Amino acid sequence: MKRLFFILILALVTVTAGAQHHHHDGRDQRGRGHERHHIECATHEQLGMTMQVLNQQSFDDKKLEIAKLCVVLGHFCVDDLSRMAGVFSFDDSRLTFLTFAYPYCQDPQNYYALRDAFSFRSNFDTLMETVHPGYRH
Repeated sequence: MKRLFFILILALVTVTAGAQHHHHDGRDQRGRGHERHHIECATHEQLGMTMQVLNQQSFDDKKLEIAKLCVVLGHFCVDDLSRMAGVFSFDDSRLTFLTFAYPYCQDPQNYYALRDAFSFRSNFDTLMETVHPGYRH
């Protein structure tokens, strides 16, 4: 586990330090347009390694610790963050993670797309009220 975690961190630092990122062409996976074009997002390999390490953890507190570190080191978009949030067992952990991840997100204007990441709408509303003061549900 420690070896895999070290490899993940090394890969994140390498990708962040200058390896190629994939660029969104202005559309997310559902075909909606972004307000910005050519958003730098984590590579498929980077996201895959992150998901592998997160899925190996049994408890949300450890997943949260690792996910936060990955978000700081990586270039994750809303779709990536949604996948990462899916590894948590509880909405409280998803809320904590996604609130933390907001300043690091490559396409924060699409945070509204995280509505389906939560089991309860009230948790999504709390997220949006936190990251977008004045949000009305």
